Amino acid sequence: MSGSARRRLLSMDALRGLIMVIMALDHAAFWISRVHPFEFWSAPLPDYGSASWFFTRWLTHLCAPGFFFLMGAGMVLFTESRRESGWTDARITGFFLKRGGALILVSYVFEVTPAIALKMAPPAQFIMLGVLVTLGISMALCGALMRMSVRTWLAMAFIAIMAPNFLIPTLGKNDESINLMLRLFLVPGNTGPIISAYPILPWFGICALGVGFGLVLRKNEDRALRAMLPMGLAYLMAFAGIRCGGGFGNLRSAAGHGWMDFLTVIKYPPSLAFTTLMLGIDFVLLSLFHRFRESLEGVMRLLAVFGQAPLFFYILHFQFYAWLRFLLFNTTAPAQWVLYALWLAGVVVLYPACKWFRARKLMKPEESLWRMF
Repeated sequence: MSGSARRRLLSMDALRGLIMVIMALDHAAFWISRVHPFEFWSAPLPDYGSASWFFTRWLTHLCAPGFFFLMGAGMVLFTESRRESGWTDARITGFFLKRGGALILVSYVFEVTPAIALKMAPPAQFIMLGVLVTLGISMALCGALMRMSVRTWLAMAFIAIMAPNFLIPTLGKNDESINLMLRLFLVPGNTGPIISAYPILPWFGICALGVGFGLVLRKNEDRALRAMLPMGLAYLMAFAGIRCGGGFGNLRSAAGHGWMDFLTVIKYPPSLAFTTLMLGIDFVLLSLFHRFRESLEGVMRLLAVFGQAPLFFYILHFQFYAWLRFLLFNTTAPAQWVLYALWLAGVVVLYPACKWFRARKLMKPEESLWRMF
């Protein structure tokens, strides 16, 4: 068995696949129903309208932090498998740089350019930090620093994740005073040529946390994956404490006293409340997949098809739901139940394509660009 095959963990691939499927719901809601609230640090909190629309959005919050975290952990496993195959550290770093660049290129081809063409973003703001761009930058940065120790990675993660919670409250609500560097690294919004939804520092921090976990995972997979259950529960308890406190770590106070107000957390940038809540759930899911891997094997293998071809699925599902809108719902949005049906239909339709692509890319050489998808 090859090194890369040995290092694949079904629980991680299954969670990544689940994240991709849930992410598709968010994008289906955006394209088909024209619903995509933004939980923004300096804007009014969204009015979701109903509990069903709230959960449609809230559930998808699991995706970005889970994917950044799993990417960091996966980079460690990739590094180990390639070293076993005889790759040098320079060759591994070069691969991560190329793969990070590929993520940025895909974003500009399939997201940024169409957004400008459809007048969803002005041409003057051509630097767009969307999720793929920041994933690519984080991969490149982590790839260049891969030889650092567990303690260093965890310390970097802590500082980067905490930074918005310390610094943003000092800025007030005046977007005009935020310079380009703050916009790139810390504060979402628009400044000059930059549109930043995923500023680099906090999301890099979540990726760095994943690298730290990957280094622990490498020593004892079973113990590390089982430990994610109590770790996830600890994160959820931390979220409850932060939210009940109402101050530090929230970036915005709750708009009211209902359960939706309590669970509405700031994603742009990821507040400490958001990060602990969503990573806590991701950690619990990861551990449960591992603990019950024998009874859930069938479901996990289905999800792993998406999790082992994530960028390919990302491109296809984005196009699928966008074309559904322009062909069928260009003037009116369908009922909510129709949205859910079309979301699931898209997942089912794209499954065989992802399965085919996964098989094809594994036949390619180890450094092939196709393996980056």
